[in-house]
Amino acid sequence: MTVLVTGARGSIARNVIAQLILAGTPVRAASRNPVDVELPGGALPARFDLTAPETLAPALEGVEKVFLYAAHEGIEHFVPAAEAAGVKHVVLLSSAAVIGPESNPIAQVHLAVERPLEASGLSWTFVRPAMFATNSLWWAESIKSEGVVRLPYPDAPVNPIHERDIADVAVTALLGGGHEGKKYIVDGPGHLAQREQVALIGKAIGRDLAVEELPREAAERFLPASLLDMLAAAEPVAYGPTAEAVTGRPARTYEQWTVDHAADFR
Repeated sequence: MTVLVTGARGSIARNVIAQLILAGTPVRAASRNPVDVELPGGALPARFDLTAPETLAPALEGVEKVFLYAAHEGIEHFVPAAEAAGVKHVVLLSSAAVIGPESNPIAQVHLAVERPLEASGLSWTFVRPAMFATNSLWWAESIKSEGVVRLPYPDAPVNPIHERDIADVAVTALLGGGHEGKKYIVDGPGHLAQREQVALIGKAIGRDLAVEELPREAAERFLPASLLDMLAAAEPVAYGPTAEAVTGRPARTYEQWTVDHAADFR
């Protein structure tokens, strides 16, 4: 069985690729420009661009299962190409935003991929993570250069998810049975304030870090309004269970994530 993994540059896709190879599954790692992508050993590169339909059939030839990033531009080309290639199952990286208001731009983008898959003849599983722990990498430059993180609503509770947990759910759905037609919400293992996130990063790198509150009007230049509204509510937003509900293994904590990514902040 060969699995096509799209978005091979992404942190989640790279964890999916690594786990599939460890399980002895042939992997075709797909991206728009595979020449520039450094792949884990054993993965074969493939050009795959939903906006270039001619790339789809060669990439999907002989593929039984697909891990698909939610790129809505070109999904109308992917569905018939996957059906024609005999793909048996698609695991989509979607978003927990789809269970909220459809006016949310993040929800709109992901629903634009979910709905064509639901309407197709393909078997599918939707993995819907909430807040990625990797969002904290936005702070890396200011931590390295100043030892400061500027945040809107620093005491607002969040529940970040380790990218390895998201990948674990995807691989479980790719390699196991009984996941067809399932929509898995994946949340972190516990809420903590953004200020606490910064403190845990500091602990991981052995450095005291400062937090400065960023006015909303400044944050609006680079953060979506839907995220700022959630933080402003100052209440934990409950989405759903952790990866453990699917994988049977305890979810990784944010503290574990900071240890795994300490080098990114040094």
